[in-house]
Amino acid sequence: MYNNFKTEFKPYLDTLKEDNTTLKNHFNNDTFIKEVRKQARERITKAFNPITKKFKWSMLPSLLSNNPKLIKNEKIDCLTNGLMLAPSHWSNYNTCSNASYGCGLNCLTQSGHGERHMQTNGVHHVHIARMVRTILFFEYRELFLDKLFREITNFESKAKRLGKVCGIRLNTMSDIRWENIKFNNKTFFQHFPNVSYYDYTKDIKRDINHIPNYHLTFSLNERNSLLIGLAFKKGMNVTVVIRNKKLGKEWQDKPSSYSIHGITKQAIDGDLHDYRPIDGKDKFVLLNPKGKDTLKDQTGFVKELN
Repeated sequence: MYNNFKTEFKPYLDTLKEDNTTLKNHFNNDTFIKEVRKQARERITKAFNPITKKFKWSMLPSLLSNNPKLIKNEKIDCLTNGLMLAPSHWSNYNTCSNASYGCGLNCLTQSGHGERHMQTNGVHHVHIARMVRTILFFEYRELFLDKLFREITNFESKAKRLGKVCGIRLNTMSDIRWENIKFNNKTFFQHFPNVSYYDYTKDIKRDINHIPNYHLTFSLNERNSLLIGLAFKKGMNVTVVIRNKKLGKEWQDKPSSYSIHGITKQAIDGDLHDYRPIDGKDKFVLLNPKGKDTLKDQTGFVKELN
């Protein structure tokens, strides 16, 4: 399927590389992000014992958490938590190698409690937590994975007590190939076969067909519409952020079908819940813009209704 990928999609890949360079420069020169990086590293330093080479985890944010989008899953009896890392080049590590410029600027990391003004005495606890987790993932990998294992163990037990499906998103705001990451010689999907893992991805080359408890939905941006057909061929649905309108405080109903790049499919409302494994196949999943500036997007990341 990918024998001629680099040749066939070279213009797309070249543009993606340019976008990543632009995003890296953009975030590296963002004074708010640089301050968050600084505060995150200070917190990590205080929590780390250089003698035992371990962390006092009570001084650091938990690795798993939720947000309003994940909480919606409880309506369908799925208790869901997610690993929320800093996206794109926010941390100076790239957690979304297939992000476009529009995707990087409009990431939901800056929606809700992630809006920049949500600070207390100059401290943005939400973004510091995401930055801390990302630095730990890249620089203290084994300690990070050990803590993640324990947190998923506890969360799975909680879901079982409540009689709910246990859902986990390892890439709530990132796009890391978790199928290639092992802890104690197993992936997290193998460690927890009864946990329902799911994510969104822009990485068309990810192969998870051998993982029965992991579900991926392809995420559209302003660059990758040429990959829609390939995504459907791989059995993935495709999410589309649409320029929807509000009627008072409520969004208007989404259409039952959607067309883009010459492809028309049944469409479903992706904002009713976030639990994508039950969406079925061969569908566009339509999402409202998240964050006050995303609706104004002019990069092409937000698509027009048709």
